[in-house]
Amino acid sequence: MSTVTEMSPGQIATPEGSEKLKGELLSAHTVRCGDDWMAIAAVYSDGAAEITVSAKYNPDIGKWSTHEYYYSFEKTTQALIILEQSGKLPVEEEL
Repeated sequence: MSTVTEMSPGQIATPEGSEKLKGELLSAHTVRCGDDWMAIAAVYSDGAAEITVSAKYNPDIGKWSTHEYYYSFEKTTQALIILEQSGKLPVEEEL
């Protein structure tokens, strides 16, 4: 069973929050900000990572409404900051 690390809204926009996200994802932990977003990473032996970000959890149906994939921790952090500021989860190519 995976460990879930909670973050507060806005925390991802701080240097400490960004580092916490990266560290938790590298430790194979799920990182979640309430029902706003959730991030999970698959980290490969060559150091590459595939990070899945899900946004806008709907508790009535038990599903996230949006999913995007990112291939760097920096792009993931940028996407989450945009999501928290605008409500829109960008695709990696928009970053």
